[in-house]
Amino acid sequence: MKENKTTVLFIAAAAACIALALITAPVKRDPASKGSRMGQPLFETFDPRQATGIEIVEMDEEKLEAKSIEVAKTEQGWFLRRPGKPDYPANADNQLKDVSTILFDVRILDQAGEGAGEHAKFGVLDPSRAQPGDTGAGRMIALKNNSGSNLAQLIIGNEVDGLMNTHFVRKPDENEVYRVEMQNVNNVSTKFVNWVEKDFLDLDKLKIKQVTFDNYEVKDGKIVPSAKQILNYDSSEWKLLGSLLAPDEELDKVKLDGMRDAFDDLEIIDVEKKPQVLASSLKNGNEFVAANNVQELKNSAKSLFGKGFLTVEMVDKAGKPLKYENGKPKLQVVSKKGEIIVGMKDGVEYVLRFGDSYRGTEEEDNATGDSRYIYAYARVNPGLLEQPVLQAVPPPLAAPEKKKNPTPQKKDSQKGAKGPEGDKGKQSPPPLSPPGPPPNFTPPSPPPSKAPSNLPKEVLNASNAKPAIIQSDKNASPSDEFTKKSADRAAEIARIKAANSTKQREFNQKLDTAQKRAKELNENLADWYYVISNDVYEKIRLNRNDFVKAKEKEEEAKPEEISASHILISYKGANRADSKIKRSKNDAKKEAQRIHKLIIQGGKDFAAMANEHSDGPSSSKGGDLGKFKFEVMAKPFSEAAFALDVDSVSEVVETDFGFHVIKRTQ
Repeated sequence: MKENKTTVLFIAAAAACIALALITAPVKRDPASKGSRMGQPLFETFDPRQATGIEIVEMDEEKLEAKSIEVAKTEQGWFLRRPGKPDYPANADNQLKDVSTILFDVRILDQAGEGAGEHAKFGVLDPSRAQPGDTGAGRMIALKNNSGSNLAQLIIGNEVDGLMNTHFVRKPDENEVYRVEMQNVNNVSTKFVNWVEKDFLDLDKLKIKQVTFDNYEVKDGKIVPSAKQILNYDSSEWKLLGSLLAPDEELDKVKLDGMRDAFDDLEIIDVEKKPQVLASSLKNGNEFVAANNVQELKNSAKSLFGKGFLTVEMVDKAGKPLKYENGKPKLQVVSKKGEIIVGMKDGVEYVLRFGDSYRGTEEEDNATGDSRYIYAYARVNPGLLEQPVLQAVPPPLAAPEKKKNPTPQKKDSQKGAKGPEGDKGKQSPPPLSPPGPPPNFTPPSPPPSKAPSNLPKEVLNASNAKPAIIQSDKNASPSDEFTKKSADRAAEIARIKAANSTKQREFNQKLDTAQKRAKELNENLADWYYVISNDVYEKIRLNRNDFVKAKEKEEEAKPEEISASHILISYKGANRADSKIKRSKNDAKKEAQRIHKLIIQGGKDFAAMANEHSDGPSSSKGGDLGKFKFEVMAKPFSEAAFALDVDSVSEVVETDFGFHVIKRTQ
């Protein structure tokens, strides 16, 4: 009896399993069968222009947890929303287009399955509901409208083997899995850097005019100044100002050009919000806090200190602390690492202060190695603009002094009261007038060949006859001569003043444009501490000994070609990198350094190490590249290889292909 009951239980369990399998198992469908959706749109028609939001959820394969990002359109524009992070302005136009392209008019190629049992196999598990450790979660993308409703929502799974741009997909509220063709799937992710304007400074290296390194120190709340290193850049040449080079020194142009290029690579990795007082002060043109609230000051100082920045009292040229009208000290933000000032041709200069290392989700945020905070703002430096050269304005001519008639001298015989003629002296007769013309005399007219010299010039030039020649100023009266010269001087003064006014006006317009530009930049920069790659930081933050080198001695002519071997350690994203390579750039650098150490210090055979570790096609030949000319290889590679002695090994060399260890063989 007992055995019969056991048998019945087993039969019931088997039936339940069969029923579950029938429910969840995929069903092969005939495309021609009734109910087939082959060729039909996956979504009802919607208008992409109604989209005001995007939501993306995917699994973090390292942390085995869901991560999400949302982009919403507001009256102020698009903003990026991440869990536990402040909203940040998003550059979402292109991404919105990509998402709309993905979801709009998606056509079903065929159906892959109906049951939920193989969702993991197709990679279409809902990532928002997946548990830690679950595999097969897809990427959920939703396009939303103003009310927050979904215009379209889809879970995108694995790519179909052998079919490019074809994926398994399903709607989150349905079990059916379809094969569909879609573009730009990999352009949409939850990575912060894919949704923002990475070039947060908008700094154009082609407009750099001056770079100043101010590597001061901060001790006991005060700045300990150091000699500023000021570099001018013009016509592809660097010039060091304020610090003379020794006869055996020269600027390292490669290093400085690398620094200039790095300003173009100064891209955002992440952001953190500043205290409101810091942000509003900078927007109002104050470098630090114009606030009376002691607690706000403390909070700001604490926030700055946590990122590697400090506050110190501002002082005047005499070293006396500056204060606001209310008596509170004026404070400025400084860095433990000093600062760099990048002056542009348009009169704007960027002040860049670097803080401590940033330990965030670097892999998620596309970082390469350690990152660090940067505190940045803009200001105007009129000295960067080409100064107007104004011409001196001469003074107006002074009127000539009139000559006084000389008083006739009296003779001794005609003296006054004590003269020989009595008390009044002898009276002189009145002077005779010069003889004049006789009465009724009419002067003769001038001869026809000579025009009257006292006629206006306009009258003389109006004659159809040959222009009359006016006599030189010999015949002009002194007053006429002065009038003419005075008029010429007045015209010259007016011309110079007009030219000076034009030059000054043009300069003022450039200055006004620079001020508007600085204000616009600070509006964007004021709210945030930015995070940048440490690789870029090391190329930008230089000391004098980094860019001043000993003059190179004249070397013997380099050979036309050499032979060398190399070990290439590539990384994901490098030029011609194998798609199987997953290591980051920072990991590749560390691996190349490890191999270099094994060869130099550990005595490992170069060819054997190349055969085992190199990612280059020459690995099977022990890294042997054969003979090559200088211009054949990447410039950094050739510079290192041609500088080696035969059988010597280089340091780790970086090119667009990855990191190299080079051995010259001939």
